[in-house]
Amino acid sequence: MAESSTIQVGLYQKIAELIGNDFSKKWFIDDKFKEVREEYRDDIKNKVSPIKIEIAKYIKDNSLNFVEDQKSELELLKKVGKKSIAGVITTNYDLLLENILLGYKTYIGQEELIFSQLQGVGEIYKIHGCCTNPSSIVINEEDYKEFDDKNAYLASKILTLFLEHPIVFMGYSIEDENIRNILKSIVRCLSKENLKKLKKRLIFIEWSSNDESEISSHTLSFDDGKVIEMTKIKLNRFEALYEAMLENKAKYSAPILRKLKQDIYELVLTNEATEKMKVVGLTEDDKLEDIEVVLGVGILSELGKKGYETFSAEEIYNDIVFNHKDINPQMIVETSLPNLLKQHSKSIPIYKYIKEFNGVLPSIVSQSIKTEFDDFLNKTLKERRESLNLGEFTIKDLRKDYGDMRCLEYIPLLNKDKIFIEELSEFLQYILTEYPKLLSTEGKQSDRTNLKRLIRIYDWIKYYK
Repeated sequence: MAESSTIQVGLYQKIAELIGNDFSKKWFIDDKFKEVREEYRDDIKNKVSPIKIEIAKYIKDNSLNFVEDQKSELELLKKVGKKSIAGVITTNYDLLLENILLGYKTYIGQEELIFSQLQGVGEIYKIHGCCTNPSSIVINEEDYKEFDDKNAYLASKILTLFLEHPIVFMGYSIEDENIRNILKSIVRCLSKENLKKLKKRLIFIEWSSNDESEISSHTLSFDDGKVIEMTKIKLNRFEALYEAMLENKAKYSAPILRKLKQDIYELVLTNEATEKMKVVGLTEDDKLEDIEVVLGVGILSELGKKGYETFSAEEIYNDIVFNHKDINPQMIVETSLPNLLKQHSKSIPIYKYIKEFNGVLPSIVSQSIKTEFDDFLNKTLKERRESLNLGEFTIKDLRKDYGDMRCLEYIPLLNKDKIFIEELSEFLQYILTEYPKLLSTEGKQSDRTNLKRLIRIYDWIKYYK
């Protein structure tokens, strides 16, 4: 067996490959794995190895199980993620980050990261794959060799992140081969002057078994003689680090900044405004110094009431889930909802806006108010609820036992008292982040219908009852 710990001839990677080969022989014939084979039949057709499928399933099923004494740390990290983290690079396969950093865009695997236009903010880079896509998981010798072959391309994509933001390494050994190889590829691209700049931005967090904290400098040397210096911090618990990071806040949340950058990028690339970005009154003859405002965030002031007349149903659904602060509920009720309710058979979220509305509601809005939870369910769904008898299930229970789309279908069939608003909020934010086009074009029509129904229920529970 190989004795080196390098990626090319890694002992653990080779062991994983040998185990995977033996496991495959048993997995395809043992009835114990029959249900999993059915669930992942598309992956099997695409020749994904059984060991990757089982790893993905196990981690996905257990991604939301937190150690009790770590919950306070995770809640604090969630706050940090809103305005103090630009992005995360991870080799983990689980869904912890997606459930904490709500609204972030996730890129899975080297290939997706390399061939995507990154915005460098509000993004998660899962460079070793993710449990939602078994084929992406990097686990065996062949996977690591392919990963290493593409490392230079990966480094070139994330180099800007390293030069523009402080980089905090957590959860890894400073000698971790994956970390060293990424840093090595980045170091090759930098002059000594830029290496000095990088020194101020690299912070390595090391867990300490005792309560004493320690800050020191650390140096990493590479084969070509280049050296990276960084700050090393030893901590027993990470609350102090997160509290310090909270002192550094951007004006807007990371997901909003990412959306803004993405729209600007697409505008420059195509010369066409997106739904949420409008270019008004500019010609090629205009002088830049004469233009007072080129870009507005939120509803553009010069559009005024017209802006709310063009509000789409998709924007309403997104606002209910992510609670955008720049939307005027008075204008939504008076101008947007009457048109949208007519267009969508009175099936639009309304309660967030009417809760803050002052005045007499437009008749079509008042006629659309539902007073009972069951008003959101048709006869077929009520019968299905009886047959399924989900009883004491919670949203958390469903997410352990079923896939995302099945949860969209089943949550409205739960006992209303078991639909906890925080769990529902987190789930909906996760869905719209993981499947950003599901409200409009992506996936099955039935899944889209289930998602919209669930958002309307969330709106009703949170703002009406």
